[in-house]
Amino acid sequence: MQYIIVASNSEILRLLGARGCERLGFLRRVVGTGNEALAAARELKPRVAILDADMPGLDGYSVCRTIKDDPELHEVRVILVVSGILGRATIDRLAEAGCDDVLVLPALGPEFFSHLTDMLGVPRRRSRRVAVELMARLDAGLRMWEGHVENLSRHGAKVQLYEPAGPQETVRVRLARESGGRGAVAEARVVWRQAGGRVLGLEFCTVTPEARRQLDSLMLWDVAHEEGVTRVYLEGEFVENSDFSRLGRQLEGRVDFDASRVQYVNSHGSRLWCNFLASLDAATDLTFSRCSIAFTTQAAMVPEFIGRGRIVSFHAPYRCERCDIDDMRLVQTAAMVVEGGERVVPRFRCNKCDGFLVFDEVPARYFAFVEK
Repeated sequence: MQYIIVASNSEILRLLGARGCERLGFLRRVVGTGNEALAAARELKPRVAILDADMPGLDGYSVCRTIKDDPELHEVRVILVVSGILGRATIDRLAEAGCDDVLVLPALGPEFFSHLTDMLGVPRRRSRRVAVELMARLDAGLRMWEGHVENLSRHGAKVQLYEPAGPQETVRVRLARESGGRGAVAEARVVWRQAGGRVLGLEFCTVTPEARRQLDSLMLWDVAHEEGVTRVYLEGEFVENSDFSRLGRQLEGRVDFDASRVQYVNSHGSRLWCNFLASLDAATDLTFSRCSIAFTTQAAMVPEFIGRGRIVSFHAPYRCERCDIDDMRLVQTAAMVVEGGERVVPRFRCNKCDGFLVFDEVPARYFAFVEK
């Protein structure tokens, strides 16, 4: 059984009790002091330790550094939790402690969940809300199977069926959002089977231009309603044929865009996205979380790219010059400080050599979105 150790901070315990965190399936050990946290880490060797920086006894900085210096606890990831506005002294203490992530309170539930799933190496959500129908001609006539999509690309899909499919090698596929719509229809080849034919890997063979447009739309966004927030999962490329029209009709109230899988944005796609955001009259609060480098870079260049919203967390590029390897860390916007007129992100240590990672971008350019 795998554990999460957490300091007895009431805010963190509340966030851990949210539905999303409960479904992760990890046991948790709650501790009250730094000494108890260190003892629990040595006993359980947890996947993640979530520690108050200011715990009684040994503080969180000291516990984190001790964990990082212990070869038997090398796999333990540590999130240090701090409160209020960070200063340079806190940034330096966090760096010396060698934590893997920093969480600034008060944090929203979605922010906490994002950081925790990144540390655990588990997906933020289980599957896309795209329904699938397969049709094949058998000896007894036409047969249809239903299910949902687990993974979708322009070239194929992984689908989970509600009952096993037969031995046919080619099928006709219809993919559509569970919220309705025509969907995309294509011919596909079954390239592999798992779970007795309930899980299939499909490769698209014949796709019309209209079906291709529908597929691109299905891959571009997905909507889920999670604990009072409408969360939009963005994925793929924002280009000239990107269509957000059906998305806007579903958004009202508090909306968070998970932009972690936005891979590329060109000028045409940026213009379409800005126009889409400007049309969201029913959305009262817009946030953007886990923003990819492509998304963050565009937000820094184009003020309208985040419209009335704000970026709450983003992926930042780091590099270990000693190991000559690149790294990526999820950073809260609240975890940055201003020094000499320039924004500074937390410093982290390399998981391989324990040397300091260097932020691998130009701060004034990369963080221009904060000033918008």
